[in-house]
Amino acid sequence: MASPKPSNRLGRSLIAAGFGPLASQAFAIALLPVLFRLYAPADFGIWAAIQAAAVTAGSLLSFRFDLGLVIERDSVAASDLFFAIVCVVCAVALVLGFLLVLSMGSLREFGIGPLPAALGWGWLALVGLGVACQAWLMREGAFAQISTGAVLNAIVANLVQLGGAVSGDGVWLVIGSVVGQAAATLFYARSVRHSAGAPLRPVNTRAMFAALASNRRFLQFSLPFTVLSLLRERAPIFIAGAFGTAAQVGLYSQAWRLTHLPSAFTSAALRPVFFHRAATEGLAAQGPAIDRIMRWLLVVSSPWIALLVFGGDTLFEIVLGPRWQGVGGLSAILVVPASLFMMTNWMDRLLDSIGRQDLNLKLEAVAAISSVGCLWVVLASGRSLPEAVALQSVALTLSYLAVLWICYGAAGWPTARLLKSFAVAGILGAAVSAVLTVLARFLEPVAVIALGVLLAGMISAFALLMARRELR
Repeated sequence: MASPKPSNRLGRSLIAAGFGPLASQAFAIALLPVLFRLYAPADFGIWAAIQAAAVTAGSLLSFRFDLGLVIERDSVAASDLFFAIVCVVCAVALVLGFLLVLSMGSLREFGIGPLPAALGWGWLALVGLGVACQAWLMREGAFAQISTGAVLNAIVANLVQLGGAVSGDGVWLVIGSVVGQAAATLFYARSVRHSAGAPLRPVNTRAMFAALASNRRFLQFSLPFTVLSLLRERAPIFIAGAFGTAAQVGLYSQAWRLTHLPSAFTSAALRPVFFHRAATEGLAAQGPAIDRIMRWLLVVSSPWIALLVFGGDTLFEIVLGPRWQGVGGLSAILVVPASLFMMTNWMDRLLDSIGRQDLNLKLEAVAAISSVGCLWVVLASGRSLPEAVALQSVALTLSYLAVLWICYGAAGWPTARLLKSFAVAGILGAAVSAVLTVLARFLEPVAVIALGVLLAGMISAFALLMARRELR
């Protein structure tokens, strides 16, 4: 018997949740060639370090009680938990601000002055409040509002960064990001206030403490999971900085950022939708939809993997300019694990929905410790950054494949269709690589890359059209 197609509700939800991230990324990608010519790799290195610190701390301010808010079905309990999360975020942000003031002397030794430090603190506080508001909106299924906030963040941040480039000071990269986050957080807060599905009730201190206590499993399992996840994503920036220059950090951070742009989209589009569906309909029922989504993600990504591995340096030199030489090579190394991460970075919420936070924690611990450890060991031994990134990529690839296999097993979904999808994507990627190799014998590298982009774009467009038909 054929598996039922995803419902109209799923299609509408994915469009609502995915439109904002897709539009914001399209806007950011369109401006990348401009920003990368206005700011130097060293400027992006400093921005990446501050972003890593701010996003890491900001994502932890709620102690991950926000995850409990998404699956809380009782409106009264959800209101109590929301106010409790906001109070926790504000209290922890104030403590971190006090510690930051006490640490200014040490920070100056690393070249971080009062302005960057203050901007970083404001950034992390805004991220924490934004996480709380998004959790409420996610609970209500208000994916369109979450998407709109993502678009607002990208537009405001990039416009401020463009305007600030006139001054020639790289700090405007950070200022733009902070202003963009502020605009998005204010929009989320306004959306929560006007939430029609389940209005907030007055603050009740005793009920707030009870709500935190009843959701302590998220503090126990999900907080360490998030710490390890952020360690895997952000710690390599500090490790690269410890063994290299700011310019090298800029190259590595932007290679990571560019290859992980698709995963940011899938996380924003798929994570809230399937978290909401699994919490309300059960995890087993999501199997057919997951199989279809995995198939199209693999098909869409395979030609781009082939293109980056074939000529990443040429592609990025054309798009970003000659002073970004090297980012293409690092991107070619990172593209395989980044593509697998696009398929796994939202599955942790599926395991959350069935109370398997312990499994999430174990899987993330293996991925974080192995990948960060590989990077550190190779750099500490005096080897080059590309060599370290190559070993890091191997560790990440094996970890993400294990995540897929184990998540399918925990959910009770058969893996036959998943393996078939991997085989089809592998054949397609090999075919694209063969075509590019043949073209390289007759054409200049720039022409080969242009035709490769056209071919990959056509394949992706066809695959997305087919996926859209299935999601109707």
